[in-house]
Amino acid sequence: MRGSLYGFWNVIAQRPHHLAGALLRAGWQVDTFSQRGMRDRAPPLDHRPAVHYRTLPPGRLYRSSLTASLARRYQRHVEHGVFSDFTSSQADLFIYYHRPHEYAARIGALPGPLVYDCMDDWAAFGYVGAGAVQEWEQRLCERADRIWVVSRHLQEKLSDWKDKVRYVPNGVDYAHFARARDMRAQLEADPQTRTRAPRLIYIGSLEHWFDARLVGEVAGRLPDWLIQVVGPSKLAERQRAWLDRDNIHFLGKKDYHELPSLLAAASVAMIPFLLSDLIRGTSPIKLYEYLAAGVPVVSSSMPEVLAHVEPGAVVCADDPTEFARLVEECAASGNPDRCQAIAHKCSWDSRFLPAVHDIGRATSR
Repeated sequence: MRGSLYGFWNVIAQRPHHLAGALLRAGWQVDTFSQRGMRDRAPPLDHRPAVHYRTLPPGRLYRSSLTASLARRYQRHVEHGVFSDFTSSQADLFIYYHRPHEYAARIGALPGPLVYDCMDDWAAFGYVGAGAVQEWEQRLCERADRIWVVSRHLQEKLSDWKDKVRYVPNGVDYAHFARARDMRAQLEADPQTRTRAPRLIYIGSLEHWFDARLVGEVAGRLPDWLIQVVGPSKLAERQRAWLDRDNIHFLGKKDYHELPSLLAAASVAMIPFLLSDLIRGTSPIKLYEYLAAGVPVVSSSMPEVLAHVEPGAVVCADDPTEFARLVEECAASGNPDRCQAIAHKCSWDSRFLPAVHDIGRATSR
């Protein structure tokens, strides 16, 4: 069996990379079709599908008034070419995970079923032309044979196509992150480690949905804690100012293979997001990664997190005082076995393979 995937590939390890891994482990051949910048690099994962690229113009061409128009035209040529490569590939299953665009609205006949893997509430990102994105998404939904959604919010949003929609939330590479617990045991055996400050960690991008004010105020209420923030930052200056505290340390972007060791040293992990339609539609991968590492989680009250609330493993709060209190409570009474039990049921294979099998049953009728 052969699967073709369409979307950005050279980004941090995300759902599509794990989808490719699940298919490869199940014996599929996988081709993924993507545009890339000249300096982009794929995440260093153990599995390697065949990746078919077309390269975008260098960024400097967009910044010059002499070449910007030409660069944009060439970008459209690249985008169209990648999409044509995807739709003309010979596959048994086609999976579209990119933000909906105008080409997606014109998908013709394919040799296999088409899945729209809806990972986000795309219109809620606030893109210029969000109305067009919503229209393209509707046409993509009409064309798709199956629609996978990561959240109940998206399931409700796309209920006009409820016969096609399947709830396929995010998951975790359990074995990769469960190693953190063995690493933690080694750390705890070191007398110097036992006397250091407790650590609250966040791993992920710092975008406009990151609640910097909440984190800053929590840090102020936990002066004896070390707050580690791991990931690339795109925060505006006024947001970043909330994080200007002595006990908040920015570690920058880290390799996927480094994350278990960072979690091994953490006492508690957090998901501090501003609630919005975008975030209500999100299934945070980091929730399952934290739990697989045996680290209890304090999160904002996101619907997909609330579904997993359990004492000693997952708790939610939106007020800084309550958030800080729960951090200390989790550090004192967190239950690594309970954390890992939740994550173990949420492997990527357990998410994706039944969904793929479901497509096979439907198309064989």
